[in-house]
Amino acid sequence: MMNTHQYHTAAGRVRIKIKVKRSLFIGSLSPASDRATAEQFIAEIKSEFHDATHNCYAYRIDADTFRYYDDGEPANTAGKPILAMIDKYHLRESVLVVTRYFGGVKLGVGGLIQAYSTCAEETIRQADIIPLIHYRQFTVEYPYKLTRQVQYVVSSVEGKVTDSHFGETVTSQVKIPETSVEAFRKKLLTGKNEIKILEMK
Repeated sequence: MMNTHQYHTAAGRVRIKIKVKRSLFIGSLSPASDRATAEQFIAEIKSEFHDATHNCYAYRIDADTFRYYDDGEPANTAGKPILAMIDKYHLRESVLVVTRYFGGVKLGVGGLIQAYSTCAEETIRQADIIPLIHYRQFTVEYPYKLTRQVQYVVSSVEGKVTDSHFGETVTSQVKIPETSVEAFRKKLLTGKNEIKILEMK
């Protein structure tokens, strides 16, 4: 079960297809760390399904960066319902395109909202949804005797040691979740001050 107090994103791209009264709906979901990445994904889907009746979409990067588009469907019957599903599942840095091939039967405003909502939700449900974690990178320099202590502290705040160089002292590159930076500093710098921390830009 997802923690509703934390934001999430898709681990990778996913696609599903559903049929509603002879119309084919294709949902395509992708992670997107910024607006440009989201727009690029939308362009790819539009190119792939260039013969589709509609390529409607929504994305949300953060609280203030989002967009939705109906692509010719009646106003607020496609893009807005897609965005509503992105928000329902607390997704960030995510883009979702719902492609429609018209099957000859009109769905009406209510039917369109339901169809786009259902396709968007099923696409999200099929995805591998993971917590959205932003990391900050640090260089940590320490004597060999403190190697275990440093590794323990990094692990305790769910950080990662990405590289280490062994010279007169040990110099490690670490990634720490933004929400754990203060705890990381506090735990690492207690006791003897033989550890140096430098944040990488």
